[in-house]
Amino acid sequence: MTDTLSLDGGPAPSPALRLPDRVGWAAFSDFDETYLAHAATPEQRAHLAALEEYLLTEAVGHGLLFGWVTGSSAASVREKMARCGARVLPHFVAGALGTELTFFPDGVARPDPEWRQVLRDSGFARARVERAAERLARHGVDLFPQDTGHRTEFLVNYYFRSLGDPRRDEHALGLVRELAAEYGLGLNISRCNPATGDPADCYDVDFLPAVCGKRNVVRHLCARFGVDPERTLAFGDSGNDLEMLGAVRHGYLVANCTPEARDRFPRVSPHPHTQALLHAFRHHLGH
Repeated sequence: MTDTLSLDGGPAPSPALRLPDRVGWAAFSDFDETYLAHAATPEQRAHLAALEEYLLTEAVGHGLLFGWVTGSSAASVREKMARCGARVLPHFVAGALGTELTFFPDGVARPDPEWRQVLRDSGFARARVERAAERLARHGVDLFPQDTGHRTEFLVNYYFRSLGDPRRDEHALGLVRELAAEYGLGLNISRCNPATGDPADCYDVDFLPAVCGKRNVVRHLCARFGVDPERTLAFGDSGNDLEMLGAVRHGYLVANCTPEARDRFPRVSPHPHTQALLHAFRHHLGH
């Protein structure tokens, strides 16, 4: 094991995964409440340690490329790892809904310049997001900014508070979709998950470059490493993971997934959190 650096370049007591000489499998995992259980009970920490040991000892032999594709920023991921006892950094972190892509090829955090140029070329601008939000407010659809504590260049996060009627909610969110399309913006809308600290009566409304999002990160990395589509896995727990699960051959919701996600995706692991990942890896890749 070699010591690596934290996601933002500072020291962190984390062993690094070694990139396989030839990538044969690719696995993509949501971070919050999929890979990382925020409750961090002793049992959950033990299951996390078992998965980390598998990744450190088995991943290279199976040619596994593994990373997190998450709505959390890279800085937020680092903080949560320290708080919840995660030690091992994956090969890559696609943070802030894939608007940040960082690799750790030699134990050092290296933002990916190729992906960053793709986002710059998209023409995404916060001013366009703000104009769309102002127009929505004039139509009676009020979005309020999320205080994530981490401002990112290519992602703007809002909440939309439920109106208490599914039909009214869908009408309002339909207007959000229309305005996002008109302004050429990518969009993620999903029910908030209180387990991650979000309000229970709200939706996440995230604006990002149209070229981005979890599905596009999966496609970009599979093409980049030449991964056979039949040898891809993904794991998630909520509505904003469904496009990623649908972009791979073997997609799984973890057993602790949100009711919204369970209603919309058929394959649910009988295991929660890291147990689901470890079970799937052993089933598809071997012990």
